[in-house]
Amino acid sequence: MNTNQTALPNRVGRAALVALLLLALVLRAAMLWGLGGSLAQDRDNYRRIAEHVAAGEGFVDPQTGFPTAYRPPLYPLLVAAVLVSGFGNMAIGIVQLMLGVGAVILTMLCARRLGLGRRSLVAALLVAVDPLLLQQTALVMTETTSAFLAALVLWLGAGRPSRLRNIALGAAFGLCCLCRPTFWVFGALAVTIWAVVRIRATNSASSPSRNHWRQGVGIAAGVAAGVVLVVAPWGIRNAIVMGRPIITTTHGGYTLLLAHNMPYTCAVVEQPWGAVWEAASLNEWQASLEAEMARETPPIDAAHLSPAVELARDTWMNRKAREYICNEPFVALKSGMTLVGRLWNVVPLATKNTPLPNSVRWAIGGFYAVVLVAMLRGVCRLSRDDRLKWWPLLALIAGFTVVHSLYWADMRMRAPLIPAIALLAAYRPGRDSDFLT
Repeated sequence: MNTNQTALPNRVGRAALVALLLLALVLRAAMLWGLGGSLAQDRDNYRRIAEHVAAGEGFVDPQTGFPTAYRPPLYPLLVAAVLVSGFGNMAIGIVQLMLGVGAVILTMLCARRLGLGRRSLVAALLVAVDPLLLQQTALVMTETTSAFLAALVLWLGAGRPSRLRNIALGAAFGLCCLCRPTFWVFGALAVTIWAVVRIRATNSASSPSRNHWRQGVGIAAGVAAGVVLVVAPWGIRNAIVMGRPIITTTHGGYTLLLAHNMPYTCAVVEQPWGAVWEAASLNEWQASLEAEMARETPPIDAAHLSPAVELARDTWMNRKAREYICNEPFVALKSGMTLVGRLWNVVPLATKNTPLPNSVRWAIGGFYAVVLVAMLRGVCRLSRDDRLKWWPLLALIAGFTVVHSLYWADMRMRAPLIPAIALLAAYRPGRDSDFLT
């Protein structure tokens, strides 16, 4: 082919890439401009924990000043780094803007590694304009960071194995787990699938070699080393100050009980689709929990909070949730279906506290309906050869879906899945030429 003929599509592809990144940047900047005041809100205490870290007081509960493991550490540490630098709310938003654009770039790079060619721009575009990720740019929450890290893990996982790549993949996965403990389930599922694939490949080979096994052991060791390097400090810290080497959080019991209790069942599970647990009922239930825990011996209500009480509260809530599930298995099954529906919902649910115009809700619903149908179409069209490269995306989506069939779920819980969803939605069999090179 003539050099001039190839130069044009290259220029067109690069211009399209620049336009796409500018679009991602402008949309996120617009969200910060319009909703920047939301950065002052702190729904989950991430900023308040970060303020204590920045002040040199450690990772402590904002109310008591005692060490805590109630929230995963990565995002508060990120916010603390911004605060230490002397910048305020808008700086947090700018960091999240950069992470959001980074997720777009990583999605495109991952798509190219997976062989999508020019359709890598489609995958990146879906991440660039995703309504959930745009909204989360202006909120002090983990969604933007977790989506970026998920895209990083998928990109590294699609690369050729090497010592550096394996360690980097493990480290990136460890960061994911320190941002959202749900990633641990994805990791367990991914390791299982990877082991099965390698064993089958070995058994089907006419003459299995030692090099094949050595390569597999080397990959596993490198990834494991990266995970340990990143996660171990959190576990060691918790062993020292909490009395237990926690590598997740002490928040799991609450999120399990939050989805398995009678008030939630009455307010949501037994109601028509679209019902929400309004704040008044939720607050009343939370107050009743505190009163019940205050009657324990010794009391474990919030007024007596300490590291030991925090662990006891998590255990107590886990037990209460399991008892409810065992006593009401049909209700638990129905609740699980409701939770999965909430996770994969396309139209945002409106509440009294966060009303959203119907036109906006249905526009978002239309976007997500098209994307999720395209994702399912992509999954169904995966060729046999492509499944060997694309299974990590499926494992990520399956892992999060399994977790949130038990634990509390809503649309924002699928933020880390958005790069994988976009990649699958952009997939089609065959290979497109890549005019970005």
